[in-house]
Amino acid sequence: MSTVRRRVVTLASGTMISRISGLLRTLVLAYVLGFTPLADGFNLANTIPNSLYDLVLGGVIGATFLSVFVQRITLDGERKAWRSISSVVTLTLIVLSVATVLTWIFAPAIVDAMTAFNHLDPRRDAIILQHQREVATTFLRWFTPQIFLYGILSLSGVLLQIRHKFGAVSYAPIVNNVVAIAVLIWFHFAVPSPTVSSVLGTQELTLLALGTTLGLVAQFMVLVPSLSSSRLGRVRLRLDLRDEAVRGVLRLGGWTILVVIANQVALYVVLALAFGVGGSGPVSAYTYGWAFMQMPFAVVVTSILQAVNTDLIALYTSNDRPGYSQRLSDALRTSLTVVLPVAALMVILAQPIVALLLNHGDGSVKLEAGVVLAVLATGLPGYTVFQVIIRGLQAQQRGADIFGLYAFQNLGTVALAATMGRHSLGALISAISISYTVAAVAGLAVMHHRETSVAAVFAEPLLRRLVLASITSALATAVTYSFMGSTSGMGLALRTALAATTGLLAFLFFFRHELRKSDIGALVRGKV
Repeated sequence: MSTVRRRVVTLASGTMISRISGLLRTLVLAYVLGFTPLADGFNLANTIPNSLYDLVLGGVIGATFLSVFVQRITLDGERKAWRSISSVVTLTLIVLSVATVLTWIFAPAIVDAMTAFNHLDPRRDAIILQHQREVATTFLRWFTPQIFLYGILSLSGVLLQIRHKFGAVSYAPIVNNVVAIAVLIWFHFAVPSPTVSSVLGTQELTLLALGTTLGLVAQFMVLVPSLSSSRLGRVRLRLDLRDEAVRGVLRLGGWTILVVIANQVALYVVLALAFGVGGSGPVSAYTYGWAFMQMPFAVVVTSILQAVNTDLIALYTSNDRPGYSQRLSDALRTSLTVVLPVAALMVILAQPIVALLLNHGDGSVKLEAGVVLAVLATGLPGYTVFQVIIRGLQAQQRGADIFGLYAFQNLGTVALAATMGRHSLGALISAISISYTVAAVAGLAVMHHRETSVAAVFAEPLLRRLVLASITSALATAVTYSFMGSTSGMGLALRTALAATTGLLAFLFFFRHELRKSDIGALVRGKV
């Protein structure tokens, strides 16, 4: 098995187990809190630290640190490079600390801004809305240290990637999810029927929030042995703002910060309008639907991109343009081989999946989270293409191009959400899928302008057969599902499983020859 495929297998297996544990965490969260104002307050507060971390530094770490660090090691050698890396690490710790303190101070104002459209739904009780804001503020203050912890985890991941150590990073979230699940189960027994009014100001609410944050602490502790054994002892607390690596991060980071601001504006519009749509837990429906849609992407596509990331940077830095284009095209082709059929199945089976996992097996009513999942699944292929292109541009350090694409995508999301999404959650979420698909096409044009022939993948006969096989799979799934009538319990589970199996077999039959020759087939067989 080649080095890249070995990395992909390691990352994919760890990510898959982590995602399964994350799915269990989501299921427990939905069971304990349901689709209620309390669940919306929890999910909103738990989203904000991640969003603010991205706004302050997360996007910079993910988009620039690895590229700059690998470039410095390649050009300057180990000794000098690690002095530069130390300056970047020190500056990062300072920024994370300041951001954490400021978020804690301004937590009430942040929650008020995110819930500004709550009053649009006349069915909502004003007292419950006020209690929801107070509960969300309490959650946010206990979740605020997550900003610092997310930064430490991301920084640790970059340092381990430099040493080509991927296992611990992909498996570490399991510990976080186990801690969170344990805390949620305890909370359920402590408060069997929680509401925003009944838990406001209670010790149980505090312990639920604290336990959620401690999960990230446990996740970092899992990384400590790998960090200790990765020859990272040259990292020191030193700050030299004139260092070449610091200047490189600041130069690229300027564009990245603009990207993150655009992302956060779009996220704010979506969440705020979701609150305004009303219904049963719209923010939670969006949160759960997004989490389910992300599972195939995170397990396969993210693993592939992480595995080839350092190679892409090294190939481009050494001016090997053909090798760079080939590696990026391989990543895109392999990603789409998994994403297209999975997206087709998710569109058809979104409602029963959500009913089985989040609604106690009751599929007799249409669930908002199912609508969200189906709509997001239609945009998953476009989202995948967009993210592969972004990763390719990051390897080239094309900050302006990345900002342009994200600005275009987010402008589309905001414009469509504002015009389509005021009264329907499905229409609101469709703005995301449409904007990512259109932005993916724009990204292919940008890559062509940068003389990277990744668009050639879409002219290959393999992709046409992949699309046809995925459509056939979706039709087979839909027909099989429609022949059975069970809407709850074990009957619904068997109906969904049979439909999914039929769809999968149809895909494998129509795509069997290409699958034998594809990178996915080679990964499964463990061959080069």
